[in-house]
Amino acid sequence: MINKYTAAIIAIMLFIVGLSGGCAVDSPDGSGQESKNGAAEPVIVNGAEARELLEKNDNAVLLDVRNQNEFDRGHIDGAILIPVDQLKSRLSELPDQNAVIIVYCRAGSRSATASAILAENGYTNVYDMGGIVNWK
Repeated sequence: MINKYTAAIIAIMLFIVGLSGGCAVDSPDGSGQESKNGAAEPVIVNGAEARELLEKNDNAVLLDVRNQNEFDRGHIDGAILIPVDQLKSRLSELPDQNAVIIVYCRAGSRSATASAILAENGYTNVYDMGGIVNWK
């Protein structure tokens, strides 16, 4: 059983790890964040920040990485569908590598994978909104 002191130490350690290179967190200004290997890191955004990015960037892409059945049951207006398992082979369907791309899925796992794929392939303004439930 973990006592409150151990829990506090774990929380502090996780905070320090996050500061030293965990998930990229940035304001949605279109700048992205560069990792140690020089590739742009995806930026985590919430639904309100994603809307703001779409409003400020006429050429922004809202990318749904779920499967066709999920997309057909409901998606965000204006989103394009490229399932995460097809993304590498369909990168040519996306605009240039400097375009703002906001990625979402059902709960956040596939959007994180897709965001990493985009960053690894030179996309510099990738924003991970996580799950569609964050759109609200």
